Amino acid sequence: MSLNVAVFLGSNVGNDTKNIKVVKEFSKWFCSQKYNLIFGGTETGLMLELVKNVFKKNLQIISIFNKSLYDEYPNSKYFSELIITKDLSSRNELIINKSDVFVALPGGIGTLNEIFEVVSKNLLNEIDKKIYLVNDNYFWTPLEELLKSLSTKKFVDQNKLKKNFRVCKLKELKSEFKKRYAKNRS
Repeated sequence: MSLNVAVFLGSNVGNDTKNIKVVKEFSKWFCSQKYNLIFGGTETGLMLELVKNVFKKNLQIISIFNKSLYDEYPNSKYFSELIITKDLSSRNELIINKSDVFVALPGGIGTLNEIFEVVSKNLLNEIDKKIYLVNDNYFWTPLEELLKSLSTKKFVDQNKLKKNFRVCKLKELKSEFKKRYAKNRS
């Protein structure tokens, strides 16, 4: 059985050219591992870069849209399976349920929403699934600092957070996946 990896990333490219570089490098590695991709958004921006590369390799892509987003972007074509949910909450819930692990690349409010949904469910012991924020261009450093500050101020249990949340370089992600998830390979 192949690992189901939800990848959260921007529907825009952003103003830093390093974002595309990180996504291309991640895509190359992801495809070489033959993981199943689960994503919940449009085929635009950084998401388009990822899904095009995964699609070219004929890997499983599960695209989960909420209805209003699909109505706005009905011409999606890079998927093996398309699921349309009634709203954002049910979309996030389905992504979480179908995924074994989560990876966040640079993104905006939607990406933050997905990250915090996973982090919150882990902190509340509703799930026990790891999320990695790929930080090669220091994109996630401000969020990492905010969470450290919240921990210092006793608003977040740092030990609980560390159990399933990691900000890391792509090289570290590859190494951890090799150690932690190799058993799930088909």
